[in-house]
Amino acid sequence: MNAREVAQSILTAFDSTGKNLDGLIDRAFDTHRIDHRDRRFAYDVVYGVMRRRCTLDHIIARFLDNKDALKHAGLQNILRIGAYQILFMDRVPDHAAVNEAVNAAKSSKRLHYYTGLVNALLRNIIKHRKQPIKPDPALSLAARLSLEHSHPSWLIERWLDRFGLGDTKKLLAFNNARPQIHLRRRIRGITRQQFEFDVQPICGNACGLLNLYYPLIKSLQPDQIAVLERGDCVIQSPSSGWAVAMLDIQPGDRLLDLCSAPGGKSTLAAEFAGPEGRVCACDISPERLRRLKETIRRMKLRTVIPLAADGRKPPFAGHFDKVLVDAPCSGTGVLHRHPEARWTRTIDSIRDQTLLQGELLDSALHLLKPGGTLVYVTCSLEKEENEDMVESFLSRHPDVSRQKPPLSIPANCTSIDGYLRITPWAHGFDGIFAARMKKS
Repeated sequence: MNAREVAQSILTAFDSTGKNLDGLIDRAFDTHRIDHRDRRFAYDVVYGVMRRRCTLDHIIARFLDNKDALKHAGLQNILRIGAYQILFMDRVPDHAAVNEAVNAAKSSKRLHYYTGLVNALLRNIIKHRKQPIKPDPALSLAARLSLEHSHPSWLIERWLDRFGLGDTKKLLAFNNARPQIHLRRRIRGITRQQFEFDVQPICGNACGLLNLYYPLIKSLQPDQIAVLERGDCVIQSPSSGWAVAMLDIQPGDRLLDLCSAPGGKSTLAAEFAGPEGRVCACDISPERLRRLKETIRRMKLRTVIPLAADGRKPPFAGHFDKVLVDAPCSGTGVLHRHPEARWTRTIDSIRDQTLLQGELLDSALHLLKPGGTLVYVTCSLEKEENEDMVESFLSRHPDVSRQKPPLSIPANCTSIDGYLRITPWAHGFDGIFAARMKKS
């Protein structure tokens, strides 16, 4: 298989299963041995098509007379991939995008009949590529934005109500851009000067908490980054650093990270707690916990204790100085990194997540010592999962009070009501919410 065929197989598998996109990509790359360059191309195509799927489908439908043709599995993704390369990938010549799509249809026993359709439709898109997308004016504002920016209408309606038109359009544009990757330098074991010398060819200037975060300026696979391979850094968004800072960790602290994998927050907490501290890092997913263990091994952090456990019913009793609940959520603050979530999330799934989030918070409280600090974190922009969740938790537990963020948190990252709130349109980073609470 070439890179385009691998991309098509991944997208078709997602359409039929709705499973985790990263997992489908990993399995496809393990099955089909393609080199780094082809992997990067396939990855870019898969994520690009996933981001622009609604817009691509709207454009394809505009030039498609035989709508029944799309009932054939795989044909729609051949057209999506071809249209995406023509409209959104400057480095792919138009003739190459058309030829590869035609060949993909021709090589399929089920789709070779549609070779002429694929050729004609993609050439029509090339011919009319400069014409702007013009949704029907009779559609609602949310529906028009959905077609232009490729997000579900129901989600856009929520954002328009809460954030207004200006910030919603900025958020939609952010979600459709390629996500920025940051390397978080470890605090101990390498000096800042040495690390910056090592990453100077591949990274920009430091930013975020304690200037630990360096944006990658080159497109590289993880195994091509020497400082990452030898454990001098991890891949992590600066937003996550500010969430850990909400704990105000002191040397020697005993901490519990109730939903810890893949381990970025746990490892940063361990560095702040120092050699006398301990971090118990729990996660219910064996696969995600495996990634956490690999990070711990690579960074040589002996004070992080990984544990496979359901955070709602952790298999131990005790009291921790500080507990972090980095709760599973809708992920609407990181849709630029996980564009497939746009098409799998629903209002009902958000409501289901709030039940789990409440159970995790209640469980965490039982493991927190009197006077201890509890920090609740999501990468969601939705009120039900954030402010409403915290207020509901506080109403159930009068012995818990909300606390102001530590002074280490910049004022522009906090809200008037005392929450950590980082939004893509205001800060240019992953959306994240955090509340700091104290047990009396």
